[in-house]
Amino acid sequence: MDEPTAEEHAAEALPAPRDRVRRRRQRGVIAQDRDFVNALARGLIVLEAFGTTQSVWLSGTEVAEKVGLPKPTTSRLLQALAGLGYLHYSPRRRQYRIGTSVLALGFAAREPFSLADLVRPYLKELADTFAVHASLAARDRLDVIELEVCHSLNTLMTLRLEVGSRIPLAGTATGHALIAPLAETELDYLLGLLRERHPKRWDTLLASIETGRREVAEQGFTTASASWNSDINGVAVPLVFPGGSPVYALACGAPARHLPGWKQRKIGQRLVQIAREVERRLLDGNVAAHPGVPEVSDVR
Repeated sequence: MDEPTAEEHAAEALPAPRDRVRRRRQRGVIAQDRDFVNALARGLIVLEAFGTTQSVWLSGTEVAEKVGLPKPTTSRLLQALAGLGYLHYSPRRRQYRIGTSVLALGFAAREPFSLADLVRPYLKELADTFAVHASLAARDRLDVIELEVCHSLNTLMTLRLEVGSRIPLAGTATGHALIAPLAETELDYLLGLLRERHPKRWDTLLASIETGRREVAEQGFTTASASWNSDINGVAVPLVFPGGSPVYALACGAPARHLPGWKQRKIGQRLVQIAREVERRLLDGNVAAHPGVPEVSDVR
């Protein structure tokens, strides 16, 4: 057997990253590897705290106790991670939970996502039955991110959106379905951020958001015509977890000539049925409902 190299001996001599972070907080410890980024390591340890607990929500104090960092340091890290969308802070709860950006990163080394596994047969049914692009989506800051997609096998004229693709939140049926269930205080804050992003088109976009919210309240689904792309029509329904958070959307889209108004309404009614069935299964505890989606992201 070959003798270990000098590099291998050096690697074995270094403590694990978590131990290195904690050692560096102790007075008198000198770094042996200058490339090690202490602040980044601390942030990752904070994120890991949410994956080693049965609780979805954690307070700053609970996180500090789990990771062994000072409360002020932990608070700054939590705020930074929330600002980037990797955590979500609920003012009502005064607690944090994992945000959608973590999911977006995780798809690169993705293991089966239980909610996606649950809705995938429904998405395939929608795509094949109505010749549309069907998706499970969530909000990541001021965008919509596709979490699971199914393309129609019956037509080449379908949207080429894949897992991880983004579309605008404002002005799309999917985005309006994600906005519709928000509480008024959360909604006001989000609208303020969207107004800053779309100052020139804001009046038109706000009217379309209000129409979408009204449609969801009255019929359970919302539609959009010539929305984020001038030739794209869409229809979507909110999918709300037990307790009201997180919120996802089930959506279908296609070129306008393949998705006229009557077809949008027919798909919308089916989407409502699917959403209620999925929500019922979530309530029964048949599906592990994680990771979560932020109610309102605090970044632009």
